[in-house]
Amino acid sequence: MKKSILTILMILSALIIFAYSGDLQYFYGYNFSDEASTTISGLKTNITLENSLDTLYYKLSLDLFKIKNGKDYFEFDSSDYSVFLPSEVYLIKPNIPWMLYVLNEVYADIYLDEATIRFGRFIQENGSSTLYSPSVLLSAHDGLNPFENYKTLPVEGINVNGYLGDYGYDLAIIPETFDDIPNFALYPKTINENILEENAATLTYQFTESKKAVEKTTEDLIAQLTAAGLDQNTINAMLADPELLKNAGLTEEQITQVYAGQTLMTLPSTYEVNTITANATDIDELSVENMNYAAKVSFNVLNYDLKLGFVHDHYHFMVPETINVKYSDDGTGVANTIMYRPARNSVTLDIQGVSNFFDSISYHGEAAFVMPEKTFVKVNTGYYIPDSKEPTKTTLTTSSTDVEIFDKYYIKAVGGLEYTKGEDFTLGIEAFNGLPTEELKDHISFGSDIYLKTKISNIAFEGLGLIAFSKINDEYKPGYMTNIKIAYSGIDNFEPSIQLKYAYSEDENHSLKPMEELNTISLNIKIYF
Repeated sequence: MKKSILTILMILSALIIFAYSGDLQYFYGYNFSDEASTTISGLKTNITLENSLDTLYYKLSLDLFKIKNGKDYFEFDSSDYSVFLPSEVYLIKPNIPWMLYVLNEVYADIYLDEATIRFGRFIQENGSSTLYSPSVLLSAHDGLNPFENYKTLPVEGINVNGYLGDYGYDLAIIPETFDDIPNFALYPKTINENILEENAATLTYQFTESKKAVEKTTEDLIAQLTAAGLDQNTINAMLADPELLKNAGLTEEQITQVYAGQTLMTLPSTYEVNTITANATDIDELSVENMNYAAKVSFNVLNYDLKLGFVHDHYHFMVPETINVKYSDDGTGVANTIMYRPARNSVTLDIQGVSNFFDSISYHGEAAFVMPEKTFVKVNTGYYIPDSKEPTKTTLTTSSTDVEIFDKYYIKAVGGLEYTKGEDFTLGIEAFNGLPTEELKDHISFGSDIYLKTKISNIAFEGLGLIAFSKINDEYKPGYMTNIKIAYSGIDNFEPSIQLKYAYSEDENHSLKPMEELNTISLNIKIYF
């Protein structure tokens, strides 16, 4: 009772000290994806507290939400992925009576004469593009959030921005070595499984081909002995005891090869990894190498606003650094994977401007030239082969290969033009290289999107259509996605709407295939306070 009273008093005190605002959002929909056809509902409230003094501004923003549905991706079980996730990452925790809460922002701004210093937990601003901002790299994104499309997740650190003459600057230092879990399909499990499947398939192929070669050599030897006038019983006796082949003129080296071939035939032809363990390097150690930071300078050239930047950060997922595989003499393997969170250096560009030839036309574009710190996974494979010194026995040998998972460098970009008429009509088209979730080698799609925002009387319409071509088995195959929202805004602080989300791709390996899990039509109600 005392705790409840204390909590209420703290909330009332905060509301008195701070100016507050927020919204309450409810949706009820039907999910018609192939994975499950079911109803889905959710309730979320955002509470924002803020205040300002002469040279100081501070803000706190908190989301509380609850979701009720039968979809597995909202019931995220971290136990299956715990080794792939940075520790101390659980900023989303159970909270009764609400299921989850998220601390969006809590920061303070200090205003100086020519600069502003922000420190705390804050959400970075997006760039000029509409689809997504490839030049903003420090923030992770939640791609499966039912309340907000591709929600930007906060970072924790210090941001300084200001002007030096005609040039603007923006510096961000993020000392944290972890961030919130982006709710996309996790890369590490896919990478790990694909590499192990390829590893086992390669060994299976090598041993199958080697055994074919042994069989062919044995057939040639039998033919040679037959041509020399030996009968089948004598040949069989020689093959059972290759030392007798000396009588047929074979050298010691040739006899050793016969022994090795016979030993090879006793080894398995099929290899498979059936036990996988994993552990992660300590990424929570505070060091300069583990920090993320960005520096950007902005200026105007020929009436175009340009922003050039350099970013050192870490990918928002973990990947294998080393995979150690050991196969037994029956072809079954045990694999141990060491995960890490790779760093990258990127040069970024953001440009936007207004057409000098056509009224109401503007241009925008963003790009990131990304250079991963390391492009490959080291795979150490142990397996049995005939012993070269004692060819009737087997010995464990180890081979090491580098499997590339990143390109040495790659470019992600979005560029387009937009037509705007007043505040009630916007039509834009963009081309892109790379979807928001794509970073891996041979997994950078290209395509185009078109979007429309218009308002007629009290009816607002928003629509996005997208086509993306993903490289699958050396072919570029299409995938499609659309988001449509129709809202009514005739009542103050009250917005009902209907929303459709739909994605489709024929190929299971297409980048848009996971988005089919969000195929939903829903009724949404949003109240502002």
